[in-house]
Amino acid sequence: MGKVWADRKPLVSEVETWTRMYHSPDNHIRIYEASNYYDFYKCEIKGKRSRLFFGETAWTDVQRYALDNGSFNW
Repeated sequence: MGKVWADRKPLVSEVETWTRMYHSPDNHIRIYEASNYYDFYKCEIKGKRSRLFFGETAWTDVQRYALDNGSFNW
């Protein structure tokens, strides 16, 4: 089954699998995308609880959350 547009926030138990989209070199930040829903993301930051993002602005929101909580040494 392909991806579908959800009309409400899906339950975590409804996600078939989480596909990792990004991980930082030190594995401090990991971002996952739901395999069966559009615009549903999960961000894991070491030492913090996982946070879910859903909706039209989800991709921007998850990026901002990762940058705000990252330990980037550029």
